[in-house]
Amino acid sequence: MTENPVKRYGFIIFLSTVFFHLIFMDGGIYDLLKVKLKIRTARLSIMQIEDENSTLTRELGRIRTDDGYLEEMVRKKHGFVREGEKVYRVEP
Repeated sequence: MTENPVKRYGFIIFLSTVFFHLIFMDGGIYDLLKVKLKIRTARLSIMQIEDENSTLTRELGRIRTDDGYLEEMVRKKHGFVREGEKVYRVEP
C-alpha cells in the first residue's frame, strides 16, 4: 500500500522546521554558541587585565618603598638630571 504523500512530506517539512528553529531562532543552538564564545573572550580579557593589574600593583609598591627606583623612573620619564651631572644627546 502506498503512503499518503502529504503525510510523508508534511512530516519531513515539520521536522525541518523544528530543526531550523532549534538551531537558528532566538535562544537556539547558534545563539548558545555565540554566547559561549563571548564568555570565553571575556574570561581571557579578564585574565589579561588581572595580570596587568598585579604587575602595576607590584610596580606601585616598589615606587612607594624604593626611593632609588622612584628616582630612576622620574629621571627616565621627565629627563631630570642631578646637580653637577652632564647630559649628552646623541642624535642619529
